Amino acid sequence: MTDGGRIARATALVMGATILSKIMGFGREAVLAAAFGASAATDAYLVAMIIPALLFGLVGTTITTVGIPFFSEYLHRAEKRPELPELIWTCFHAVTGILLVIALLGIPAAPWLVGILAPGFGPEQAELTTRLVRVLLPMVVIMGMVGWAQGVLNAHQHFAAPAFMGIPYNIIMITGILLAGAYGGIAGVAWATVLATASQFFIQVPALYRRGITYRPVFNRRHPALKKMLWLAGPVLIGVGANQLNVIVDRMLASGLAEGSISALNYAQRVLNLPQGLFAVPLITVLYPALTERRALEDAAGFRAGLVRGLRVLAFVLVPLTVGMMVLREDLVRFIFQRGAFDSRDAAMTAVALFFYTPGLLFLMWREFLNRAFYALQDTWTPMTTGLVAVAVNIALNLILVRYLGLAGLALATSAAAGVGCFLLFWLLRRRLGYIGGRVLVGQVGRVLVASLLMGLFVWWLDGRGLALAGWPLLEGLAGQFMGGSPGDFVLQGLRLGVLIAAGGCFYFLSCWLLRVGEVYYALELARNILCRFRPAARGKA
Repeated sequence: MTDGGRIARATALVMGATILSKIMGFGREAVLAAAFGASAATDAYLVAMIIPALLFGLVGTTITTVGIPFFSEYLHRAEKRPELPELIWTCFHAVTGILLVIALLGIPAAPWLVGILAPGFGPEQAELTTRLVRVLLPMVVIMGMVGWAQGVLNAHQHFAAPAFMGIPYNIIMITGILLAGAYGGIAGVAWATVLATASQFFIQVPALYRRGITYRPVFNRRHPALKKMLWLAGPVLIGVGANQLNVIVDRMLASGLAEGSISALNYAQRVLNLPQGLFAVPLITVLYPALTERRALEDAAGFRAGLVRGLRVLAFVLVPLTVGMMVLREDLVRFIFQRGAFDSRDAAMTAVALFFYTPGLLFLMWREFLNRAFYALQDTWTPMTTGLVAVAVNIALNLILVRYLGLAGLALATSAAAGVGCFLLFWLLRRRLGYIGGRVLVGQVGRVLVASLLMGLFVWWLDGRGLALAGWPLLEGLAGQFMGGSPGDFVLQGLRLGVLIAAGGCFYFLSCWLLRVGEVYYALELARNILCRFRPAARGKA
């Protein structure tokens, strides 16, 4: 199978698993809300979850980004291949050892941490949160093990087990929440969370075993790769922490704006996370190990080709999504959020934030992919320094734009800072690699942009007048008589959005085909690989 076919098949697998996990994740949140509501116990659990989630965001990202290039190097170079098991298990013991110390220190420090994270909690709620933190602390070690296993498997070009690990997690969580709601209280949810997190590690163990990765009690603290990994991990931690600083500054400034501004920013980011989580992150997850493999084999031409392919594919997917989300921002926000206490004013504020966040979508994901390219080259300092520059630009623009544009200024500053960071990384990578094919990339992205703008105009017309001319209001009236009420409105909104998105997608693909955008064929190969997964079942039934 060609590299393109292998990447397409792996991407199809990861996307399918991600979509299923996202759907189950929404179900998990709905069950939690139904069982415990917006109560003091729920608040205590969510605050307690911040600590392991933050540590996983820092440590888990570091393990997967820093570990994969070294695992690939020892896997694909014949002279280093015999040392791979020692490196893998040395890394495992180093990660679990460091995180175990952190978890043990967290037991006596739990009341102090809760006081910082939730200074407004009363004594009883703070005590409950402290107990929950101590229950959840083992997750710190388990999450490190999950990230280690994912890094090892991705270096071996295996994506199935890591992609599907969200499914047992959500099954255990939903079961645990239902049982806790009926019998055990919120502490039962915390214990279920620990068990669900452990399942994410154990689902990957058979895949490790099939690749001959069986446990070895070895720890070589003088291993040269371990020393280098620890050296490279520092900048990654700083870079991830800098991104968290952006969120904190945004919320601090939004607190001085109109009531609901912080929530509007948060909800807009949730909408933006959908295309990131469903499309961009699976693509980057699959493309990154391919880059590390090319780097390990010292295939500079293959590395550059994989880099440009990744940038082009991300642009092909994300540019039309950007235009579509800007055009349909109000419809999207109303469909996803507007019910109950979330009224039309909240929807309007969220739609404004989404409109100005969305132009940065491509730059955010390009920056993430370019960061991975530097990680593949075993350079974590460049992403750190450019990330700090982007943070500085974001904060400066926040302070300036919030005075004139308010909520929109904060979102626009984030988009602009993402663009600055992206262009800095691209310029530095071009200096390092020499020829990348920037002119070809610009030409292809330009065609994608033209096709996306044409699609945006078509969807805007269809939303405003096209559906009316086609008799959609009559259909809505008839459907409303049969369904009625809020559920009926929700279904009609979903149908309307589905029609607009489907029509826009067809128009975009046709435009790209007419403009000879090469990624159309990659998309067709991806679709073919998705459909191929259903053929064996169909034959079996026959």
